[in-house]
Amino acid sequence: MNALLREMPDFTTSWWRYTLAMMRASNREVSEFNDNLFIAAHIAMTAARDNPLSMLETFEILEHNVGMARKGLAGMQDKMADYAFDQMEEATRAFLNTVMNAEGEKLGGYMRREAEVMEAVSNFNEQIEAIADEFGFHFNTSNYRLVHETDAFELYQVLPLKKGVEVRSDLKPVILVPPYMLGVHILSFLPYENKSYSHSFANEGIPTYVRVVKDIMTNEKVQTMTPEQDCEQTRELCAKVMELNGGKKVTLNGTCQGGYICLMNVLSGKLQDVCDALITNVTPVDGTYSDAISGMPTMHHDFITTTLPSGNKVANGYLLSLGMRFVAIDRESPLVKVLDQASLQRATDLNPGKTPAALFRWLLKERVHLPLAIANMSSHTFQDAIADDGTLPVKLFDKPLNIKGLIDLKVPWYQNYAIKDDLVTPPCATAGNKFLEGWDGLESVAFFGGHVAILTSPYGKKSPVNGSFKDANGKEVRGPVKFQMDIA
Repeated sequence: MNALLREMPDFTTSWWRYTLAMMRASNREVSEFNDNLFIAAHIAMTAARDNPLSMLETFEILEHNVGMARKGLAGMQDKMADYAFDQMEEATRAFLNTVMNAEGEKLGGYMRREAEVMEAVSNFNEQIEAIADEFGFHFNTSNYRLVHETDAFELYQVLPLKKGVEVRSDLKPVILVPPYMLGVHILSFLPYENKSYSHSFANEGIPTYVRVVKDIMTNEKVQTMTPEQDCEQTRELCAKVMELNGGKKVTLNGTCQGGYICLMNVLSGKLQDVCDALITNVTPVDGTYSDAISGMPTMHHDFITTTLPSGNKVANGYLLSLGMRFVAIDRESPLVKVLDQASLQRATDLNPGKTPAALFRWLLKERVHLPLAIANMSSHTFQDAIADDGTLPVKLFDKPLNIKGLIDLKVPWYQNYAIKDDLVTPPCATAGNKFLEGWDGLESVAFFGGHVAILTSPYGKKSPVNGSFKDANGKEVRGPVKFQMDIA
């Protein structure tokens, strides 16, 4: 009993530290989550006022909201049960060590450790802000060159960061195309930590370029961008890169929605004389296979739009990003996020590295409005399936696009997807492959991990982008960087 009494002052002090830190961390997550909700609610009420919901739409939304609430509650219950079990087990062991004066952690030490863990969680915002200088592209530095621009895009060359590496004139150039909504910086996650997809190409000497959408808030040409204009301007960028690289045709490499846009552009035939290879990363080729998104209620009115000072309407990035987070509401609720961060801090001895801070910075800071025509096109790809003959549910220049066109165009397609992706599921990413059976121009590679694993860990031991390996299906494959070098 004396041993227990000796531990109580330290235990009590640490318990108060833990409680206060837990409150700070929870308040931060609740505040951030509620800010998004208030913004979304204001937009939704304005839209509903101008475009009243039908009775059917109202019931669809209510039913969907009830389903999300159940999913979120179930996620919190599961997380709380797991967390409580782990804590009770450790606390009981510390209690027995204390009262029996046994070797091992005592109650005071256990509570002090937990207080330090929760204080690290509560101070996580400081880490998110501090990572700004290392996260993403910094186009104002000498590591990048602006080589061309169109009405809606800027084209930057990504120069090698690896010592001793120079851009090689004998290699084929590549243009990276990010998704409109998620922003460009995810393609340069932590370049100085060897965690940058774009630099994995540049550091091999490959002439590497990235297509950057100009600021939609100030640029009316972006606000009114159509898929046809995207195609025409992408062709212009490819032609410029060919000119800079001795006439070598370009490989287009699109990520997520950017991959779908690249596929459309290639299938249009407009790029035939400037682009001769296609790489897509975690691209939703048929969004109807993604239950997470296609299962959301369809809005038959002007619901997700925002009118900018120019008078142009755009698809609101706050609403869209919140919708993506609601897809994973069982992991996105404030309490679950706090407990997940606590588990990470505990597992890494309060040294989780820079990756979590960079990932949260991307998730919280990189919300971009979309041109309405691009958003509408993307919406169709999640609501309407590919036709039985391989025709996509969208057109370009009022002409149908068929996946089989890659064969006629002789454009090889390197396609990678993530085996644990619950947004762009493997069936969603590979839905077009059945139309290309027997064609040796298709490479379909299953990467380990989730939706952004290839972007945040391009040199993962199991699947390095610049090497050969056995993919998640046990097939001998190569990474996209090696693919690019091999076809040179």
